[in-house]
Amino acid sequence: MFAQWWFYLFIFLTIFLSSFLFSNPFDSFESELRDYIDSENNQNVELDPQILQLFQPDEDSEESLRSFNGYSPVSSNIRLPSHISVARLISTTVIKSPKVVKGGSYLVKAKDTLSSIAKRYKTTVAHLKQMNGLKSDIIRVGQVLRINGAVSSASVVEGTVYKMRVFAMPVLNGKITSHFGYRRDPFNPNLKNFHSGLDLSAPVGTPIIASSDGVVEFTGRNGGYGNTIIIRHKDGYKTIYAHCSTITVSAGSSVKMGTVIGSVGRTGTATGAHLHFEVMHRGKFINPESALKKVEIVISKSSPSGKKS
Repeated sequence: MFAQWWFYLFIFLTIFLSSFLFSNPFDSFESELRDYIDSENNQNVELDPQILQLFQPDEDSEESLRSFNGYSPVSSNIRLPSHISVARLISTTVIKSPKVVKGGSYLVKAKDTLSSIAKRYKTTVAHLKQMNGLKSDIIRVGQVLRINGAVSSASVVEGTVYKMRVFAMPVLNGKITSHFGYRRDPFNPNLKNFHSGLDLSAPVGTPIIASSDGVVEFTGRNGGYGNTIIIRHKDGYKTIYAHCSTITVSAGSSVKMGTVIGSVGRTGTATGAHLHFEVMHRGKFINPESALKKVEIVISKSSPSGKKS
């Protein structure tokens, strides 16, 4: 009987100790926490308004989540100017081109002779031969004969040569951080890749201008380029503007050199805020720095009366 009592006591102690040793320590904590939350003393607790303010949702948080890798209303389109003046003209040169007086040269036609030409211009055959270095009287059709070497002041034609830039820097105060050509991959320094454009570092929101006159061909997201603008220019040129924060033009619109088309950002695959600027000519990438040095010569001629021709 005594042995049976010890047996039951042993089983009771084993069960009690097991429940104590192997119980979940968080059960009591959760139970106490639940009791605290449900208690009447906690229902009317008022937190400090300043503390509540810390936990208020950010108004731009939702937008920030939608613009991952980009910038939401950091630079509003409304704040950007519509145009920034760019010095297209590089230099001007006035030229004077003296010309022989009217009738100072003659194009030989069929059946012409030195004698008939001399008679027409009231000169002599000897004079024509001397003026043109002729050793005989033989002339041929299509030959140009000099009649008189005198120059008339009335025949001086004035003109102006204008040297114009074809492309302008798209970010006026941007700093070049990466050039065209092979470079170390910014995301993996152990690799080298071909950089097809020019990187211009500038703060987010800095205006981007159209580098030259043209028509906007594309605007929108473009993979790793992020927000992108493509402009088509004359003579087979295109310019590409990547990683923009905002875009202020639409496809199909005409732009001039200096038209503000957007602002600098870091959308897409970018290590920092900058504009990735590319130039293509007839479907091939060219060095943007070479394009920025390209000049166009425009000649404006004026007649003696001062009228442009």
